[in-house]
Amino acid sequence: RLYAHPHEPRVAYVLSDKSEHWVTRDEGKTWEAFSSPLPATSSGERPLVFHAERSGWILFIGEKCVEESGGWWPLPRLVCHDEAFYVKDGFAKAVRDHKAGDRTGSGIATLLGEGRPVAKCMWARHTKEFEAMAEEAIFCLEIVPASASESTETPDAVSRRQPTGAPMPRVHRRSLVYPHAATQPHAGDGIQMPAAAEAPALASRGLKDGVAGILEGQLARNKVRLLVSEDFFSTKRIIHFGSGNDGAGGDRAGGGVVAFSVVKSYLLAAISHSDSNEMDLFISVDGHTWAESHLPLPPGTEEDAYTILESTQHSVLVDIVTSSTRAFGTLFRSNSNGTYYTQSLEHTHRSKDGLVDVERVHGVEGVIIANQVSNWDQIGKGSIFHREHIELRSRISFNDGAHWRYLRAPAKDIDGKALDCSTDGWHTGECALHLHSVTSTRTPGRIFGSASSAGVVLGVGSVGSKMLGWRACDTFLSRDAGISWTMVHRDAHHVQIADSGSVLVLANDEAPTDTVNYSLDSGRTWGQAALPSKVRVTALFIDDEGLSPVVLAVGMAREGDHNHEQVIVALDFSHSYKAKCSVDPSDPKPGSDMEEFVLHADDNKGSDCVMGHQSRYIRRKPDAACHLSLDRVLVPRQSDCNCARDDFECDYNYELSKDNKCELVGSLVIPHGQCLSAGDRFMASSGYRHIPGNTCLRDKGLVLDKSVDTPCPRVQQPGSGGGGHRNDNGDDGGGTY
Repeated sequence: RLYAHPHEPRVAYVLSDKSEHWVTRDEGKTWEAFSSPLPATSSGERPLVFHAERSGWILFIGEKCVEESGGWWPLPRLVCHDEAFYVKDGFAKAVRDHKAGDRTGSGIATLLGEGRPVAKCMWARHTKEFEAMAEEAIFCLEIVPASASESTETPDAVSRRQPTGAPMPRVHRRSLVYPHAATQPHAGDGIQMPAAAEAPALASRGLKDGVAGILEGQLARNKVRLLVSEDFFSTKRIIHFGSGNDGAGGDRAGGGVVAFSVVKSYLLAAISHSDSNEMDLFISVDGHTWAESHLPLPPGTEEDAYTILESTQHSVLVDIVTSSTRAFGTLFRSNSNGTYYTQSLEHTHRSKDGLVDVERVHGVEGVIIANQVSNWDQIGKGSIFHREHIELRSRISFNDGAHWRYLRAPAKDIDGKALDCSTDGWHTGECALHLHSVTSTRTPGRIFGSASSAGVVLGVGSVGSKMLGWRACDTFLSRDAGISWTMVHRDAHHVQIADSGSVLVLANDEAPTDTVNYSLDSGRTWGQAALPSKVRVTALFIDDEGLSPVVLAVGMAREGDHNHEQVIVALDFSHSYKAKCSVDPSDPKPGSDMEEFVLHADDNKGSDCVMGHQSRYIRRKPDAACHLSLDRVLVPRQSDCNCARDDFECDYNYELSKDNKCELVGSLVIPHGQCLSAGDRFMASSGYRHIPGNTCLRDKGLVLDKSVDTPCPRVQQPGSGGGGHRNDNGDDGGGTY
């Protein structure tokens, strides 16, 4: 498994299934070996967790397994659990020890102590946006027996009763924690293999094979608690969550913490209930005070499966299962502090592992592509459910999920033949472009664009009323962040965008090849780069921000001295041009090599205000004969716009009606300390809220979110209400009536 360092473009790690691993610090030109105390985890968690500010500070999650036989279970089995370790030097000492013959991994320090099982560990400063805690702060989900308060057994003794993994019967201890919660894999956590091939990153996975099914009813449920330390666990404290919105959640629910994640400037934890599959979602912006989130779910819906999606520092995206088949869910967006959510999109496609086809277009702000289940009303009815019966359509948003539309298909295919999609077909989705996303892509890390690609996006998909299977699709390009598309190659390919959007790379996905296709002029012409021998390419990798002109092709050699061995080939496109582009990264401007790209919200270029401001990006001209090789992402110039309708969305418990107005569908939220006497009035929501992160000029243009003087629907008792959170205006939140 290959993991690029998200904050050091020249650094990447290759982890084996044993205790010997490799690191490169020069974009794959040379590699150094190092050893770890345990093999990297196979539980589905990421084995390397990077600090956002200290590039050498890395958590390593290893897996300890013991083979057992006999006892009440008649067959041999592996018993495994994860343990956490850390380094503060990017494994430099481990490399030196390995060269000196030390294969024990002594240069890698244990975090909680030997034999202490964990489900997950993360730096509080896992993202650059979260700055509320000390840089040493680490959160860990520690696995303990459900009866930990009464048990005198050691964690190791408990783990040896619980089988885990394959080839022999194996159930990792994490698999015995219920219910399900996940975070979407994304490049901010390190480059990975395609998301569809991985288990959820923050997940407690169900028991899925036959042996595990037998064990499910016989083994005691594990319980997980959330710990935090600011001194590498010399001292620690247990996080407590209170009783939640209804007085029966949080700590009182009795099920423990099943999931935890750092998402931009938010900390999120999912708390299970001991007597049901229900979960509560808690959030914190400082690591000390936690509040339960308010989600406007349909009556009878249990919060029993979340996926936390890649969000912004202004709001959180959460997808919740809303179908018995678990094939689709509903996407919700939070207010600025993550406590109140509104519905963004229904029938979002989910995989059986909890991955969701919702992905940001990187390199620009506010653009998201999602796949919907179009035949959702037929799924699971009348016959045995098969996932291949699901029909998907892609939709795109230019205001962070507040409003959605279908992707407009190209006017013609690569051969110049008209595709004949009408405007009505586009608006209804009957003839539109549909792209493979998280659950089915072959692209590791970020799927649509990169942090530095400024509107340049590659995708694999098809034109019509539904998305076709991967092998029946073609490859498409957009240079305006998804407004318009062109077909650039027949068939599906592994795709990547390097050198800040100026190098497009495609690799054959169906057969061994000794070349990869590339374009230096935005797909107008294509060349071929030679590989040393025929390789069955399984993935293309770039650095986390797409700055480097180097692309790593990973696959299995199919001829030569390394036949049937996994190989990594570094393709350096900086040699394609001798000259380096003329641009000042600290003050980028249009010039002989660079052009200006203005992000628009529609294809008639009528609106150049997205998320309340105009953004002007600088990128390389398609015909410029130079390479960029930048060391930073070029920052766009932004200017705020007057507020308009697209800068607002429906508030909590309001939904968009057929006539495009936000109407109340739930109960009014009453602030604490109000409506205490008969005849009182309070300032209620207008039904609209300003989109979190939107910067439109509040004193100019349209104002839709002005509070409305409203009679109190009833008298509320002093101290009653939701409590435990603050709304967007900084006031205490309220109860719902």
